Amino acid sequence: MTFSNPRPRPLFFILTASIALLILLAVLFLAVRPLQASAAGIPGVGKASRVVKIVTTSQGSFAFSPATLKIKVGTTVTWKNTTSAPHTVTSDDGVTFGSGVIAPGGTFKFTFTKKGTFAYHCNIHPFMKATVIVS
Repeated sequence: MTFSNPRPRPLFFILTASIALLILLAVLFLAVRPLQASAAGIPGVGKASRVVKIVTTSQGSFAFSPATLKIKVGTTVTWKNTTSAPHTVTSDDGVTFGSGVIAPGGTFKFTFTKKGTFAYHCNIHPFMKATVIVS
């Protein structure tokens, strides 16, 4: 004759409770982690952004405004074409960044991850030149 024990075994209860607690802690950690990353200044989270406008000057010409932009590493720059003509944003080295054609009203974004001075121009209007200085 065999008897079954109607009460759960203490070891089974402890294991189940431990697993449930670990899952709860993992969920809380993942929920809080982006907030901590933002506060700690980890690249890509909560970083600054700046805007450079592509404008028509009072003389009827095109230009980047500002012509010189000073930023910190990790900053995302957005170029906004506020003119009625297409433009590009192309690094002078031809490698670091390149927007392709930005239609009127369009934008191009690039995040600067290294220090340095980055000269750039518009391929369509080569007289349009500007610089981003990253510290």
